[in-house]
Order: sequence, then structure tokens, then C-alpha cells
Amino acid sequence: MRLHLVSALGATLAFAGSALAQQPSGIGSAGQPVAAAQPSLALEEAAAQLKSDKAALERAQRRLEIDEAKLKSDTASGRMSAESKDAMKVYTDEQFVKGERTDIAADKTGSLQMKADKTALQRALKRLEGDEAKLKSDTASGRMSAESKDAMKVYTDEHFVKGEKTDIAGDKAKVGR
Repeated sequence: MRLHLVSALGATLAFAGSALAQQPSGIGSAGQPVAAAQPSLALEEAAAQLKSDKAALERAQRRLEIDEAKLKSDTASGRMSAESKDAMKVYTDEQFVKGERTDIAADKTGSLQMKADKTALQRALKRLEGDEAKLKSDTASGRMSAESKDAMKVYTDEHFVKGEKTDIAGDKAKVGR
């Protein structure tokens, strides 16, 4: 009895499968037309990517606004994060020279300490001159060492926004909007 039941069930399923296979596309099992104009998988993926890129662009633009405001604030308040590595070297050199001049003024005339401080001052002035020249050169050539951390964040944010806009344009072309 089990064998007959399994055979009958298998035959029923086979008949149902062949009947569905013979139906013309666009017609459902109840004879109702099925929507044949389903979007392709590639089109759906492109639309999803477009939505994702738009969201990423919004986040990047918000981050850019925040970083620009921080750069402006830090520059106005004189915070060190608004200074580049080159500018920081020049700043520390200037502070060292100022300190050496104060030390020389406090030294006893003709003492060994005064001679040592004058020698250190001369080295510091040469280092300051070299660092100022490097800062000027790097700034003129657009090297990143002439940029502050805040400015670097703004720079990378701007390039990210530009890339997202390019991606969105490509996605729109794929979607056809």
C-alpha cells in the first residue's frame, strides 16, 4: 500500500510539473496574466547602488561641513591642529631662538654659558632659516607636509564627495533616470 501511495504521489507531482512547464509565459496557474515587465536584476542592483551612493554623499557632505568648520575655528583660535608639520617646525624653531636670546641676556658677560648659548643660537637660526625655506617651497609646490591635519581632512572629504558625485552620475546612467 505504501508503495502505491508513493508512486501515485510521484506521478501527481510529475504531471503538475509538466503542466506548469507547458504554460506560456505571462500566464499564471489560474489563467491570469502575470506581470512580464519585471525589472532585471542588474537594474535593481543599479537602483540600490544609486540609493546607497546618495546616502553616502549626504554623509560625506555633512562630514565636510563639520571639518571645514573645525578648520576655520582652529585657525581662528590658533590651535596647533590648524598648523602643518612644516609650520610646526618653524614655530618650534622660533620659540627656541626666542628662548636662547632670553638665556643670552641673562648670562654673565664672557662666561662659557654665554658662548654655548650663542653657538646654540647660531645653530637654531640656521635651522629656522632652513625650515622656513622648506615651508615656503612645500607650500608653493602643494606638498602635503605643508598642510595641517584639519586641512587634510577637508581635502580628503572634498575628494570623497567628488567621487560620490561621479558614482551617482554613473548609477543614474545605468538606471536611466
